[in-house]
Amino acid sequence: MNRYLKTLLVFVCTTTLYSQTNNLTGSPYSLFGLGVQSNSNIGKNSALGNGGIALESKNQINNYNPASFSAIPEKAFLLDIGFLGELNKITNNNKDELRLATNFSNLAFAFSLNDRSGLGLSIVPFTDVGYALIGIESNVEGSQGEFISNIFGSGGLSDLRLNYGYQLYDNFSLGLRTSFLFGSIKETENILIGDAFLNIEEENYYNGFRFGIGFQYQINSKYSLGFTTDLPTSLRGSQDRFVTKSLDFITTETEDEEGVNIPDFKLPLDIGFGLALKPFNGITLNIDYRRSLWGQTDQRDDIGEFVDQSVISLGAQYRAREKGLKYWQNIEFRAGFNYDSGYLKVNNEVIDNYSITTGVGFPINRRGTSMLNISYTTGQRGAVEGILIQENFNLININLSLKDIWFKKIKFN
Repeated sequence: MNRYLKTLLVFVCTTTLYSQTNNLTGSPYSLFGLGVQSNSNIGKNSALGNGGIALESKNQINNYNPASFSAIPEKAFLLDIGFLGELNKITNNNKDELRLATNFSNLAFAFSLNDRSGLGLSIVPFTDVGYALIGIESNVEGSQGEFISNIFGSGGLSDLRLNYGYQLYDNFSLGLRTSFLFGSIKETENILIGDAFLNIEEENYYNGFRFGIGFQYQINSKYSLGFTTDLPTSLRGSQDRFVTKSLDFITTETEDEEGVNIPDFKLPLDIGFGLALKPFNGITLNIDYRRSLWGQTDQRDDIGEFVDQSVISLGAQYRAREKGLKYWQNIEFRAGFNYDSGYLKVNNEVIDNYSITTGVGFPINRRGTSMLNISYTTGQRGAVEGILIQENFNLININLSLKDIWFKKIKFN
């Protein structure tokens, strides 16, 4: 079987399994919208402040800009497998709570088509949902009675993305990307009213395509620019709803609906700019700014409203030699910072977040082109004063980033 076909077959099978097991957060803010935007990244980008619009995909996949795929060396094949662990500390006015979530986070591969173009296919989480609201006390409408409910949410959307990059000139590349966004968000609510128990299950399904473009321009050996945009789109939605009631240990089904149409979810126009620079030998810096025009979607969440979002990413990497003869010369040290202004306003407070990252890339081959990338991220989302919940999160990203040469002939003397 052709090697390309084998790889694609494995990718499709793994994608099917992955999309059914994705659960990568314990954030209470995943209650809103489609969930929290994913912290998963491919390769080294996690340690660079979740940025890299102007960086190439020379030895490792860079999903932030499709134009970067034009830099994949001829006959080269790149593969990336990721794992994410997240520990959240939730704080309100009464108590603290710890939540842990772990899972595989991404699968991606890319290869050169010729000396001027490259192609990549990946699946990464787009949004993550994983919340639990326990012991909520509410009044029964029209009476003095009370009931207690527990609400659990899980799921999220995945991004199956195809990237294509082409080098128009020696210093200018264009890129196109197509994303198929799909997944489901499940919410289960258990309600106790006296001796009666009510169980409500709702699962919302969303899917749709999104298209984007990008370019990279290398000014000289030290400076390069990048630009990306993702077009606005609407994700089609449907819902399955099941309601059961228990009284005196007898369970009866009171509602059963499948495939009910629900409002589409609108994604905004996204625009990103990036700068990469090499001020000294061995040091690479990246600066990104991204803007998402959520306010133009004219949609609201049941709890809050959508507002325009800005994200600033800063990253730095040090490597002693590009192709060092000694192992330590090929180790890559990374650090980054990310600020996200947020896209949801709840009780007149925008849910913003910031994070600081550090990371190391350990070579796993003699050339130092294949890496074991490990990064640690710590940050904060929300605030106790405004919306009564502050989330401190700690993330561990582990990515196995491999590079190989296809169709290389072995010569014998």
